[in-house]
Amino acid sequence: MKQYKLLYVLVLLIVEYHAQETTTVSSANFNGDPRLCTVDPTTPTPSNVPLPTFSKQAEFALERVEVRHVGNATLPSVLTLYQYLYDYDANKLILIKNQNGFIDAEYFYYDILKKSTYYHGELCVVSDITTNIDTDGMSAIQLSDNTWHIRPFNEFLLFSRDDPRSLIIPKYIGSSVVRGIPVDQWETCIINKNNLQTVRRVWSFAKQDFTTPLGSMNNFAVPVQGITYASVLLPNGMQVAEFDEIFNIYSYRPGIIESSDQLVPPKGVFCASGPNQNLISLSNAGIKWPNHFSVRVEASSSRSSIWQKFHLRYDRGRESGSKRIRYDYIPSGGIDFQTVIHDYGDNLTYIIDRRVGSCQINRDTELPDVSPIRDPIGFFIKHESRFISTEDDQVWEFVGFRSCRGNSIKCAAVTASIDKFPAMVDPDIGTSNGETWDATNIEYGWSMRAPSSLPPPDMTKNFDYPVYLFLRLYRVDGPINPSLSNIRTEDIEYEFYEMSHELKPSDFDTSICYRSLDLPYLHLGFVLKPSNDQILTNQRH
Repeated sequence: MKQYKLLYVLVLLIVEYHAQETTTVSSANFNGDPRLCTVDPTTPTPSNVPLPTFSKQAEFALERVEVRHVGNATLPSVLTLYQYLYDYDANKLILIKNQNGFIDAEYFYYDILKKSTYYHGELCVVSDITTNIDTDGMSAIQLSDNTWHIRPFNEFLLFSRDDPRSLIIPKYIGSSVVRGIPVDQWETCIINKNNLQTVRRVWSFAKQDFTTPLGSMNNFAVPVQGITYASVLLPNGMQVAEFDEIFNIYSYRPGIIESSDQLVPPKGVFCASGPNQNLISLSNAGIKWPNHFSVRVEASSSRSSIWQKFHLRYDRGRESGSKRIRYDYIPSGGIDFQTVIHDYGDNLTYIIDRRVGSCQINRDTELPDVSPIRDPIGFFIKHESRFISTEDDQVWEFVGFRSCRGNSIKCAAVTASIDKFPAMVDPDIGTSNGETWDATNIEYGWSMRAPSSLPPPDMTKNFDYPVYLFLRLYRVDGPINPSLSNIRTEDIEYEFYEMSHELKPSDFDTSICYRSLDLPYLHLGFVLKPSNDQILTNQRH
């Protein structure tokens, strides 16, 4: 690594030295490095070879090998794998990059000139999309109606420009065979007058009569390979650096196979794009917890592969503060189920041992801070108001649909982020150190029981079945210079099963506590005494 830094320092010294010499290359008259190529707008296209045409959608994989030459030294080559999903009509681009096993994903939203980059599937950074840079195929262009748009595919590849004033003009250079595929080859010469840079790019497209493994391409061009040679000159004409790149394109398809998993961002990562971000509430997304429900929950964390299970019952009354929560679970180290009932209206907590029938009554419903890593059940109950009772808070972003539990369920996914949450609790000793996690990203996945059914006339179709709740906690160990290397994360996930909107009257029965503790309580009994000797039936007369 040190020798590369030395080479870059040497290049800077060379640039500084030669910048003091008499300039022999004028940027205004610069027409390219003659050792690579020069721009020649008069080169005719042969009549028997049509100019490649491209579809408005494309999906393909790309292998990029980059080799850099500085002076007489050649730096080690760099291999990067990409997957592209290009959609001109949708005005979007998705780029997935794999370098040395580290996967980053970039989502381009050209209408708002924003790009969301997901690093390693854990952290999102939103940046601006560059505009009107002729040498950058991913930069945005402005249409006649003043809207910003992704470039047509020929410009995206830097193969040609639709603007007749452009100097990016493809020149046919003959036929060849690349990876066993007969191809037509075209050359483009792209120059940057400001920094005296020249880029010679040779594109190879499969011949029209070649049959691809995917069948006919409807006369659309199929790119097979691109080779780029680039150089940078000093003002005196000396070539200070050269960069070579080979782009091998695989599995090219002039369209996109509709797959929600390909289009949705990584799970559990919230992207904050600024004050103009379009955030919605859960209600806006058609997601709403009912006032009364019963659901079985399985919870896990990144620290443990063991799923912790509990049965949650929830009853919210019409009056403010009138709420009851019951959850049944097996405590850590225990063998029998324990029932906990929080009655928020009376501010009482009932803890019932189901094996022996004993009960403990506490005058409080507030739980202490717990570690979500070691006690995800207690963490969910303590913060249930954040997860259940905030359907009207406009803090969520709809990210799309993804497959849940394999491919059996399609879930609508929404994400949010909470700063300075939750409290940091030592997972081993269970005490808080007075600090908080820097942020927590939350993702909900909801589905529908019967997606094809119609709602009642006076109601809208809503997602009525929670599938998962995913939390990712972030802590920056070096807040001055945050990076992926000093960001610590922990994950907690809740899976929901057997969701029911019905409760039994006995679900919140606490009379066993008063009987076991020999406390006075009100017990109502009804005796039905017929006025005659006739047998009562459910028949109507």
